[in-house]
Amino acid sequence: MQPRTEVIRIKVTRSDGSILLSNNAQSIQVWTDSRHSANEVRNDFAAWFFLPIAMRTGKDLHVEGEGAEETAKNARRLSEIWESWLPHHFSSVNISFDTHSPSRPRKSEKSLCFYSGGIDSTHALLTRHRAGQRQSLLTVHGLEYKLEDESKFQAFKSKVSPFSSLVGTEHIFVRTDAYATYNKCRVNLPAAHFSHIFALAGSAFLYTENYGDIFIAADYRRDQQFITHPWGSNSATNVYFDDGCTRLVTLDDHLTRTEKMPLILSSKEALASVTFCTNNRSRPNNCGRCQKCTRTKLMFFVASGTVPEIFADPSIPSDWYSRFDLHKSYQRAFLLDIVTSAKRNSLFAHLPSADIVYAMLKKPNSASTRNDDVRRGFLDTLSHLMKRVR
Repeated sequence: MQPRTEVIRIKVTRSDGSILLSNNAQSIQVWTDSRHSANEVRNDFAAWFFLPIAMRTGKDLHVEGEGAEETAKNARRLSEIWESWLPHHFSSVNISFDTHSPSRPRKSEKSLCFYSGGIDSTHALLTRHRAGQRQSLLTVHGLEYKLEDESKFQAFKSKVSPFSSLVGTEHIFVRTDAYATYNKCRVNLPAAHFSHIFALAGSAFLYTENYGDIFIAADYRRDQQFITHPWGSNSATNVYFDDGCTRLVTLDDHLTRTEKMPLILSSKEALASVTFCTNNRSRPNNCGRCQKCTRTKLMFFVASGTVPEIFADPSIPSDWYSRFDLHKSYQRAFLLDIVTSAKRNSLFAHLPSADIVYAMLKKPNSASTRNDDVRRGFLDTLSHLMKRVR
C-alpha cells in the first residue's frame, strides 16, 4: 500500500474574539470569551478540533503555525486506537505543524474544569471544592445548546451561576459550530457518539498557555465503559489529550452516576443549579418527563428514597421502563446502575416495576453479546493505559 499523500491543511485565522479554522473543504469557527486570554501562539487546539475529521476521511492533518511535538505523537496514538476499535469508520493519521513549540513545565497550580451543569460535572466540581481545590470553569456553547438558541443558553447561565460562583474562581464560555462540521463529515455513528470529546478538548486547549490540568468528569464508572464502548469520552483515550505541558484528566471514573447523587443532595447550590433536561421547551429547567429526566429521577430515588423538588413532574409512573430501549448499551448501563443501587440501598421493593425491569435486563441481547474483537481491543488499550499510569 502506498503512503498516504492527501493532507488536510488547516489555516488558523485569529480576529477579535473569534478564531477560524479552515481548509478548502471544511471550517470550524470558535468564538472566545473576550474577558479571558486565549492562546496567541500555540495551535495545538486546532489539531484536536480537526482530528476526528482527519480520522473519518483517512487524510493526514497539518496545522499551520506552532504546535507541540507531543500533540502530534499523542494525536497519532489516539487515531490508532480509534481505528483499532472502528476500522470500518476511522483511520489512523499523521499530525504535523509548521514548527514545534518549545517545552515548558506544567502549570499544575492552575486548573480548568469542564462544566455542563449536569450531574457528572456538578459532582466533580463539588468534590474538588470541598477538598479545598480551586479551578476555573469552562462551558462550551454549541454542544448541549444549539448556537442559535441564545435565549435558552442565557437562561442556563443564570441558573448555574450560584453554583459556578461557589466552586469556580472564574467561568469561561466558548462558542463553536464544530458539531455542524462533524455532522457533515459523519463523524458519529447512529448508535454511538464520538465527536463531543474532540470539540471539548479543542475548546479547552485553546487556553493551554494559562493552565496545566484540564479536568473532565467521567460519564460512566470504568467497568460501565465496557458496556457502552465505544464512546467519545473514556478513560482509555482521554489520557492522550496531552501536549506535554497541559493534559486532560478524567475524574470520578470509579463512581456510577447514581453513586454521585448523595453528594449533590447535600448542597443546596448544586441541587438548585443542576440541569440535564433534553426537552428544549423546558430547558434549562427539568421537565421530569423526558427520558433523561426520568432516568435521573430514578437515580435520585434509589440513592436516597426521595425525588428532590427540581422536576416539573416529580412522579415515577409504573410504566417508566417503557421509555427506554434496552438494546442500546448506554441505556442498559444506566438501568443496571439504577436496579443495582435499589437492591444495595434496600429500595428494590419500593421502586415501581423493579422486578419487571430486572427480568428484562437479565435477558441476553445484541448489546451484551456484540463484537468480541472490539471489546478485546478496548481491554488491550486499558491494559496499556494502566502500564502508562504506573
